[in-house]
Amino acid sequence: MLRFQEIAFQAEMDRHDDPDSEETALDLCNEDPATRSRHIEELRNMIFERGECNPPRTDDAFLLRFLRARRSVPARAHRLLVRYCNFREQNPHLWRDVDWFGLRRLGDVFEGVLYDRPDVGRLIICRLGQWDPDLYPVDELIRGCLLLLEIGIMQPKLQVLGGTALIDCQGLTMRHIRHITPSSALHAMNVMGYGFPLHQRGIHVINCSRIFETVFHFFKRLAPSEDLWKRVFFHGYDLSSLHRYISPDCLPKRYGGYRNEVTLELWLTKIKQYKNKSFDSDMRTLGYYVD
Repeated sequence: MLRFQEIAFQAEMDRHDDPDSEETALDLCNEDPATRSRHIEELRNMIFERGECNPPRTDDAFLLRFLRARRSVPARAHRLLVRYCNFREQNPHLWRDVDWFGLRRLGDVFEGVLYDRPDVGRLIICRLGQWDPDLYPVDELIRGCLLLLEIGIMQPKLQVLGGTALIDCQGLTMRHIRHITPSSALHAMNVMGYGFPLHQRGIHVINCSRIFETVFHFFKRLAPSEDLWKRVFFHGYDLSSLHRYISPDCLPKRYGGYRNEVTLELWLTKIKQYKNKSFDSDMRTLGYYVD
């Protein structure tokens, strides 16, 4: 098991498209190898001709992640890219010169399961009750989530498969809620799909009382897109309801599954262990601090 996990950590640095995944890319992203280059060039031309954004990169690999997140339609990918660039320009404190490795301090607020498959993608877990707002402001949570996604989306596999978010409200109190402002909620919505090149498969909320579910619905009015809210599912304390959407094969034991979760702290430690010059270059281009 440990050897398998170590192989999985090493694979986090994989930046190569797997030819065997072309059928999955066609199914999930409408990506045809015969038209891929043409769509990339169409997107690049839109960037220069319309002048609506100034992306950090315009190479094929970078633009392809936006096409994959929008079913390979250049016009839709361009709108997403504009939102992504606007979000970065309006919120430089969330990424500029942030020490990505230092975000280990968030500990087990964020977890993941290194078992990716087409119906779920990468499962990312946010355990809100583990967050101590007296130690870390809510922006620190947004930084952690953004970092998880920026690193993850470098993998072509995850660009195709996308991801599923699981928000665990166990231990959440009004003390936490008081620190979640409308602005931070809007940031979270942008990061989780509206302004980020992520093929969002669904957002599932578990261990949430009716009181806090009402609070979540309050933030619905801030949602920049109704389509985003349509992918949010509340399960209360009912694991069987969660299992109707996410198979136990993909879930940690805590949620009635069979997998081992990986904390953000461990994941970043392993990323640092296996990172390479290409990774450092990508992170610098995005504005992160790299020692």
